[in-house]
Amino acid sequence: MTLLDVYERRAARTPDDPAITFDRAPHIGTVLTWRDVVNRSEKIEDVLRAAGVESGSRCAVVMVDAPNTVPAVLAVWRARAVVVPVDSHWGHDTTRSVLTLSDVDVVIDPRGDTLTENAAARGDSPPLPSDTAMISYTSGSTSDPKGVVLTHGRLRHAYEAGGRALTDLMGRRPSRFGVSMRMSGLGVLGMNYLWPAVLGMSVVVLPELTLASAGRYWAGLRTHAVEVTYLVPPLVELLNRMAADGVDGGEPVVCLSGGAPLAASGQASFQERFRAVLLNVYGLTEVSFAAFFGDRGPDGQGTSSIGRPATVDARLRGADGGIVVGAGEGELELTGPAMSHGYYGNATATNELIQDGWLRSGDLARRDETGRYWITGRRKDVVLKGAFTIYLHEVEETANLSPGVLESAAVRIDLATGEDIGLLVRADPTMDAELDPSALRSELVRKLGRQRAPRRVVVTTDPLPRLGQEKIDRRAALSRWKELTANPST
Repeated sequence: MTLLDVYERRAARTPDDPAITFDRAPHIGTVLTWRDVVNRSEKIEDVLRAAGVESGSRCAVVMVDAPNTVPAVLAVWRARAVVVPVDSHWGHDTTRSVLTLSDVDVVIDPRGDTLTENAAARGDSPPLPSDTAMISYTSGSTSDPKGVVLTHGRLRHAYEAGGRALTDLMGRRPSRFGVSMRMSGLGVLGMNYLWPAVLGMSVVVLPELTLASAGRYWAGLRTHAVEVTYLVPPLVELLNRMAADGVDGGEPVVCLSGGAPLAASGQASFQERFRAVLLNVYGLTEVSFAAFFGDRGPDGQGTSSIGRPATVDARLRGADGGIVVGAGEGELELTGPAMSHGYYGNATATNELIQDGWLRSGDLARRDETGRYWITGRRKDVVLKGAFTIYLHEVEETANLSPGVLESAAVRIDLATGEDIGLLVRADPTMDAELDPSALRSELVRKLGRQRAPRRVVVTTDPLPRLGQEKIDRRAALSRWKELTANPST
């Protein structure tokens, strides 16, 4: 069974029940029943077929908050083609890179069901598993592609196992899911639309949670009887600062938080103020979905633990290279039927990711004697910014192409609201004009998109610290960053 089958079965059993309800402009009041979603997907499939899309074709779907986005995804699968999600907020260079690397044939924009052929399609793309559903890019870097290959079977397993985990944690099967974030990629599409469909939940697309809407957030949940929603840590912090009240009466709303570390103090404040359960979720695109769904303490509140593995098997590898038995600490490794097939067209990166059937997460974790896990740190050179995974080297590669830049080092900076990126740049002293950090940042926003661009650029004329084989010494670069940013003149 594919995810398309899930929607078709819902449409056959409860055709007139609401599947997706929009309370977000400009589609406020639009309600799609399960039958509507399937019917729309059939019409879009006709458009795709007329454009030559067939089994095995790659179709980029622009991820936007529109009624036809989910039907467009289903239409691609109906044509037995492969979905490549494209964030509408990506910069030009990132989008072009993803379309080229995945050898996309056509791009469909659900805002007007417009179809565009990809002029850069090569037609000589590596083969994919026969039941591939999606190639989801966690990085748009041109020299180190990170397109995760996900099949229907593995996504179905992850969503179904995740549904059982949530049901166990809640003590009941929820029926209404609230979408609080904008549509951007598989992370939001999967958690907020596809997964709820597997559980039979009706989805309500709430106003996007921002500074302007935070004060009315809980009222919107009450109005639509939302039982479950998904928040990234910056949105948790936003509500802690700006929201006026919580949901009174009835069962507490269960909020799942993932995409970045969740601060224990913010979690405690959130649950106390809003009478909601905030669960610390952990997952990776490389294992299809969330793999741990958090834990609840004796008081029913969410704890800082990510809980026990729900969609995968897990183990720890200690600093000595051996497998940790019982309670202990080490790098978290995952395996099981939710694990992806690796990175598309990048055997080297896949072999580094998956060894002996186990996926190396790059995250450090602690496990107690009961089998519960806590994330304690990370080994990878990545930043989890909002719901996005950004590789530091992709920022550096783009910056290094700019005139006047000799070399650059991206660093992870920790903020009260989560993580962000700082960029340390060594300027070419022979250039006639002085390198303007603000102008360089604006250029990176244009090329990478605001989400992937650095929060701040600092310019120096000194060589950047390096290790053997000329690799950037990130620890020393971070120390240099802190020194320079502590000086008000930089």
